[in-house]
Amino acid sequence: MRAIVIERFGDTPALKELPVPEPGSGQVQVAIEAAATNPLDMGIASGGLAALGEYRFPLTLGMDGAGTVTAIGDGVTKFRVGDRVFGQFWSRPLQFGTFAEVSVVQAVPAFGALAAIPDELPSHVAAALPTSGMTALGAIDHMQVPEGGTLLIIGATGGVGTFAVQAAAARGIRTIATASAQLAEQVRVLGATEIIIRGEQSLEQALQKFAPEGVDAILDAVGDRSITSGLAGAVRDGGALFSIAFGLDEKLLADERIRTANYRLDRKPERIADIARLVTAGTLRPVIGATLPLEEAPRALTGRVEVTGLRGKTVLQVR
Repeated sequence: MRAIVIERFGDTPALKELPVPEPGSGQVQVAIEAAATNPLDMGIASGGLAALGEYRFPLTLGMDGAGTVTAIGDGVTKFRVGDRVFGQFWSRPLQFGTFAEVSVVQAVPAFGALAAIPDELPSHVAAALPTSGMTALGAIDHMQVPEGGTLLIIGATGGVGTFAVQAAAARGIRTIATASAQLAEQVRVLGATEIIIRGEQSLEQALQKFAPEGVDAILDAVGDRSITSGLAGAVRDGGALFSIAFGLDEKLLADERIRTANYRLDRKPERIADIARLVTAGTLRPVIGATLPLEEAPRALTGRVEVTGLRGKTVLQVR
């Protein structure tokens, strides 16, 4: 089978031919139809996340994917052959990711989540949902912005940002989002109430206009600590400042006036179920900025993908 592989941490990911993996006890074999890229993938490839799990080489990259169960191991009762599934394929140990024609994953992944694809959802759409969608929902849950409250999203055009704008709007949260002038209207369509155009003025000045009394929360999806440090004072007492890109320094994390966190995705089985429900209801949809064949995965992982609209998610069409 074709797969995007590294032989050791730090390798450049490459397309290779590998034997088809067989499921062991508690595992399912999935014929991957589509996968999606995440910054998490390069974090694993570089070795930067080596302490977070166990890995075996050659290691097939890819966390997010969707496909059809083709075989099951002993003890699996949750899925059957023929079931369509999607999720974050993070087993322990991790060896067979989603950037391949076939993957093997635990039916209940040790660090991820696997669920049935809603019947009406195409595989390429399902593949774009897991990590970014779950992260957006989890961060907004923890920030506890009340209905009618105000949320600033820094970096609203990427994978997590596009989900977060939609999820916040669905909860009746007034959302201020950052975007370029070219993408402002597309972010507004997702549910943003106000758009701060990048480069026109500082974020601090823009917030004085849109939220002179401060905001209830800020969600950072960019990771620029100079920006988050400069904006902390705009959060009302007891509010929240969260980053999904490790954008908070130690000083901010120790702040007792507001709630702060470099958020890491939690409660994944619950959140994957929430994603399926919200997408089925039409409340959320993934923004897919580019669709590429599997062999283009190494280029996609470096971010060298041109898009004409919102960046959103990059999907790999495997079959």
